[in-house]
Amino acid sequence: MKATLVNWILVLFVSFSWGASFMFTRLAVDEIAPTYLVIARLFLASILLGPIFIRMKDLILMSREMPSILILGIINAALPFFLYAYSAQDLSAGMLSILNGTSPLFALIIAITLFKQNTTLLQILGLGLGFVGLLIFIGFNQLSFIFFPVSLCLIGAFCYAYSNNILFKLNHIRSAALASVTMISGFFFSLPLIFMETSEFSLNLSPQIIFAIFFLGLVSTGISFIAYVVLLQRSSPVQASSIIFLVPVTGIFWGAVFLGEAITRNVLMGAAFILVGIALTNLFKPKELFKDV
Repeated sequence: MKATLVNWILVLFVSFSWGASFMFTRLAVDEIAPTYLVIARLFLASILLGPIFIRMKDLILMSREMPSILILGIINAALPFFLYAYSAQDLSAGMLSILNGTSPLFALIIAITLFKQNTTLLQILGLGLGFVGLLIFIGFNQLSFIFFPVSLCLIGAFCYAYSNNILFKLNHIRSAALASVTMISGFFFSLPLIFMETSEFSLNLSPQIIFAIFFLGLVSTGISFIAYVVLLQRSSPVQASSIIFLVPVTGIFWGAVFLGEAITRNVLMGAAFILVGIALTNLFKPKELFKDV
């Protein structure tokens, strides 16, 4: 019971934090180029996480897993952050949420086909209900398919799904240290993107954008990623990734509290599907079919 309570606290914290991140990303890209936004949030997360959570014994342990950790820096931080920030220039926050919501489905496919993990029919049903709830929640009128940015978001969702399985396989490494090194690695891998950016960087930003950047870096990217890795290592890639369905729900919550946005019948119906789906997904922990794969 205590373990379940801790898991649900982590689920709520991460989903509320990430729910605000789409709003802040959409707000920030109006004043700062996606490349600079990605580098800024990874830099802030790195200076927050590194000095606090990385110990010498962690570095010794992680040195044996360096190829996997370097891959994580690319596919769990630098690349998807850039893809979503770039797509936010053309897609609505709702559309970004829907495309991000494909990540649990990718995670299920990858976990079964590549990492040989078993699953249950209830988990598959839960993921299906969660995605249907996401579509109801956002509204079909929000669906606008612009091929290039949609493709970028789907690649980002696949990256998140694949990295979840790698993170789960590295559960012998302390969660906080693993999350910290992943963010630092992602920061260094994102630096070459500066040479691809054509717009000039300006420090003349509004207070709202400065707050958005610091929130994205310190909370959504830093603290929340540690909480997510803890949750993932306590459960499974499929179970942990299912909380992505909750992100739009918490985003609506923030909008209602701070922006006075209305909560419609579709929002309530979609949220109900999402909550049932997440509950089904988290009922059972899947067993690995082959331990040495």
